[in-house]
Amino acid sequence: MANPQKNYLSHMSRQIGYRATWDPGRPLKIGFIGKLDSSGVLAIYSSLENEGIPMDIFVDDSTADMDFTSSDSVTISMKVSGSAPVLGSALTLSEAGVNFEFKNDEGIVFQTTGNKTSQLINLGKITKLILEKYEDGSWDEDWVVVTELVSADSATIIISNSSGANLDLKANAGIGASGIKITDAALDFSVARQHGSTLKYIAQNGLTPLYKIMGIRDPFIGSVSVEPKDIGEKIVLTRESFRELNFNPDKPSEIESERN
Repeated sequence: MANPQKNYLSHMSRQIGYRATWDPGRPLKIGFIGKLDSSGVLAIYSSLENEGIPMDIFVDDSTADMDFTSSDSVTISMKVSGSAPVLGSALTLSEAGVNFEFKNDEGIVFQTTGNKTSQLINLGKITKLILEKYEDGSWDEDWVVVTELVSADSATIIISNSSGANLDLKANAGIGASGIKITDAALDFSVARQHGSTLKYIAQNGLTPLYKIMGIRDPFIGSVSVEPKDIGEKIVLTRESFRELNFNPDKPSEIESERN
């Protein structure tokens, strides 16, 4: 059986370069401080506010929709009332809904609407204060900061956990000629039938599914901006030591893999 957590985090990183929140229903806030575990999941320990570090947050007022469905492994079939269902679907002729067919155990459906991006825009000052805290011992070197966050008005996320999984969602509200949006909470979707294992978040409101982080770069490996340092020497950090941390599917916890 596949690991849905690893598949989901890897898929979203490859597609858009953001880290994905796990699980997708967990709330995040800009400025949260956490640690990455060995699988790349962020556990929250504190916040910039709690650590006395001021934040200047910019929220983009424009909204956008996202669809990063893994089309090579998922087939989505929309059905309005009166149309014939796809072969194998449990939806009846009079019902409207959606059929999802997962060709393998790594299929991802990720569709969101009303996305807004918020980000920290005083990173220079934040970096300076974090480095000062690190040097006086009041900042854990494993801590990372959520510096950018995508929130969604509504999101549908389905993660396959078995090969050949098949899912029917029935819409319990009228469907107009414009068709079906699987992120529309007004359609009141319910599971009509499921074959195989999936993890589902159907038309949920207020999710924060994507984020970016920054953290202290391990000064013991490679060179820092001043000069290479040997293990055990006094560490002198510069701003270049505080950087954005990308997600590597093969080494999910970048900090941990760099240290080892």
